[in-house]
Parts: sequence; C-alpha cells; structure tokens
Amino acid sequence: MKKINTFIVLLTLCLVSNSYAQKKVDPYEPLRSASLKDLPDSLKGREIVELSQIFKTDKEPAMHNFIDVYKRHFDPIRDSVDRVFEIGIFNGASHKMWMCYFDSAEIYGIDIRPKPWVENLGVHTYITNQANREQLQTFIDSSGGQFDIIIDDGGHWMNHQQVSLGFLFKHLKPGGLFIVEDVHTSIPEFYDGFGVKPTLENTTLTMINHYIMNERIVSEYMLPEEIKYLQQNIEYVELHKRKNSMHSTLCVFKKKK
Repeated sequence: MKKINTFIVLLTLCLVSNSYAQKKVDPYEPLRSASLKDLPDSLKGREIVELSQIFKTDKEPAMHNFIDVYKRHFDPIRDSVDRVFEIGIFNGASHKMWMCYFDSAEIYGIDIRPKPWVENLGVHTYITNQANREQLQTFIDSSGGQFDIIIDDGGHWMNHQQVSLGFLFKHLKPGGLFIVEDVHTSIPEFYDGFGVKPTLENTTLTMINHYIMNERIVSEYMLPEEIKYLQQNIEYVELHKRKNSMHSTLCVFKKKK
C-alpha cells in the first residue's frame, strides 16, 4: 500500500511538473502593465503587425485585424509622420504601439477618464469628450492640431464618430489620414445601442455609403460648415469590412493635399 501511495505521489508530481513546463511564459506581459515606466528601445523599429501582437491591441490579426489596413497605409509614410492622434485610450495598448512604430513622432490621445500611466510613457493625454466641440477645441488649442493621422477608436456611438470626423478633419494635415474604427456599431443586427435609429438613417455606415454613392455627406450630427469642408477636402474613402465573428468594419478618409 505504501509503494502504491508513493507511486501516486510521484506520478502527480511528474504531471504537475510537465504542466508547468508546457505553460509558456509571455516575455511581453510586463509591457502591458499599468506600472510600466518606460518602453524599451528594443521595440523601436519593429514591424506594425508584431507590435500589435506584443501589446495585444484589438487591432491585431487575432481580433479585428485592422492592423492589416494600417500596415498598407502607414508603412510607406512611417518615417515622415510627425504627429499621431488616437481617440480613446482604454489601457494604452494602441498608443504604446504607435510610440514604438512611429518612434520619432509625437503621440496624442483623448479619453473621458484620466490615463496617467500612459501619460508617464510620453503620450500626450487629455480628458476630452469626443462628441463635445468645446472640449475638442480646448484639446486642439492645447495640442496645436495639424496631425498626420487621426484614428477614432473612442465611444463608437453615432454622434461620437460623426462629430469627431466633422470637427477634427480640418485639423488634419493636407494629405493626412482620418480612420474611423468599429463602424460595425452601425449595424444593429450585430451590435445593440450606440444611438442607432430604427431607420438606420443616422448611422455612420449610412453616412459613408451615401458619400460613396453620390459624394455628399449627410449627417444630423455635423454642422453645415463641417459638411462643406469634408466634401471639399476628401480625396478618397475606403470602406473595409472583414468577415469575422466581430463583423469588423473600418473606414479610411484621405484628405486632399
């Protein structure tokens, strides 16, 4: 009986040992911590897809895979970009990625909540509601505007997306890119809420499709002068729809030079 018990103990220890051996240690886990004090220089110059996976942004291939679109648009201009602004900070993953990818650029972010751990890494952060023009103007006055790239990964509500696009497009440099992520929140079949009317007439996706069809912006959330500016200064629009479990949809607006 004693030999059997000893055998069972040894077998259990062996199984536990093998379990620990098989468990992979993620060397990049500390980089995702809110206690991170600095981004290592070894990450600078890495490819954008790899960085999205290191920081586990929802842009990475295993999630929305928006990074595939970003790679095609950003790789050719990587060395000439000076100012990048992303709406919505959350845990700071995307802003850390931009810090490493555009290693000589200034990175900006707004959120409705303070994000001091991201600010401490060198990202310029502001508490701002993206649907509030007065707060957006305060941000522009403080930051200086004139961004090469603006990315909207904020609240995803219809008024959030359209007010931000209308107000901020004039603060994009000529030839700059304005990207609206998560346009799939316009589709109530997949996502509830987000201020979508039963007729779908107010959705960001409807606005984009309307522009693609007749080159006119129709939005109940934008001011007439914002609509006029957009129509005069959009060079092209790209709508990307990925068939995955999240129905990931993104739109790229290129500004005329």
